[in-house]
Amino acid sequence: MALPYFIFNGIDSRDIDGIVVIKLPDMMKAQKDINKIEIEGRDGFLTEDLGSYRGTVKTVECTLKANADIDYISSWLDGSGEVTFSNEEYKVYDATIINSISFKEIFNIWHSIIIQFECQPFKRDLSTSIITLTSSNSTVYNNGTTTCKPIIKVFGEGNINITINNNTFNLTNVDEYVIVDSDLLECYKDTELKNADMNGDFPLLHVGENTISYAGTVTKIEIQLNLRYK
Repeated sequence: MALPYFIFNGIDSRDIDGIVVIKLPDMMKAQKDINKIEIEGRDGFLTEDLGSYRGTVKTVECTLKANADIDYISSWLDGSGEVTFSNEEYKVYDATIINSISFKEIFNIWHSIIIQFECQPFKRDLSTSIITLTSSNSTVYNNGTTTCKPIIKVFGEGNINITINNNTFNLTNVDEYVIVDSDLLECYKDTELKNADMNGDFPLLHVGENTISYAGTVTKIEIQLNLRYK
């Protein structure tokens, strides 16, 4: 059986001398935000689904051998970034290390450490896929388990209307192309913000089938899906 590992900010624990991963976090679904309502004189309670999910804390336990560079490891395991665990090797989480890492000495020359990653509630595919549309009334599938926030690059000129399912947003003054980024909630071309040239909500792709149509001078549309999983 392969030894467990994790990758944080592009650095693989297997590539660091002296660090041995002892335990990875269990795979778990994020907790949904539910408001519990109790009414005096009524048995039990009512619930209100707030439509959001909480972040999760994922704990990794490691042992450091005598040859481990503690200063380097301390510098690496700091701040925020992307983390992948080997028991979910094709998924990535956006995470922040939230604990003060203590290097507890064991067996005189070895140390044990615990790393706590506070992760955003949804994981993403490690690799991203881009779909190209060249005709209106096309269908795009979200094969994740929750809505995704796509990055849409629209190639065309002038004023363009794009409808995804029943929601339409408008782009004006398009010159060659413009990017609609539903993750960052920004519309831009290169480094120039184009939010003033966009009217409407940033689009989401629902789980399953999504219909996309457009009106105006459009050459093609490229969609980075950014699939997400509970």
